Amino acid sequence: MIPEATIRRLSVYLRCLRRGLRRGEELVLSTQLARRCGTSASLVRKDLSYFGGFGIKGKGYRVADLIHAIESILGINKPIALILVGVGSLGRAILRYLQEVPYFNILGAFDNDEKKWGRRVGRVEVLPAHFLRRFLEENPVDLGVIAIPPEGVEEVVDTLERGGVRGVLSFALAEFEVPRNMVLEFVDIAAELEFLYYKANKLKT
Repeated sequence: MIPEATIRRLSVYLRCLRRGLRRGEELVLSTQLARRCGTSASLVRKDLSYFGGFGIKGKGYRVADLIHAIESILGINKPIALILVGVGSLGRAILRYLQEVPYFNILGAFDNDEKKWGRRVGRVEVLPAHFLRRFLEENPVDLGVIAIPPEGVEEVVDTLERGGVRGVLSFALAEFEVPRNMVLEFVDIAAELEFLYYKANKLKT
């Protein structure tokens, strides 16, 4: 079984490789990729070895080929249909960021606040939250992103699950039973900062 941490690191490698490609790089060594991604060369080689041999002995990896390989492994070599629920400050920032990622096809954003309805964040129009159920009936959606307070997360997850969405990322931690046919991930920014602060303090000892 491939470790989850390896899959997460592939996404980091991909971003570093793309930056290198934009600079005109054709080849990259594992030591270079590791330094740019904040890991070790041995871990880079181990992660990539799960999926076959990509390197050229003595020369490293062909950047364009490795990008293509990682995109295929992650399944992002085709458009991913995505929606967002909750267009507050965080939701708007997420929308703007995701519109810069070429393989995310953002179909819509939803919010309860009628003052936001009809407005656009970049190319995406904000729709009423009560349109969500019907929207899912008419549009196949791969992933949902939730940026609302914790008390509303369970209801939205239920709506997304009934609408056929199989993967959801929530920026609010909420305790409830996750549907068996859905993958639900929580991102707690405060918890990530606490962990970062703990690691930073360890550098002092």
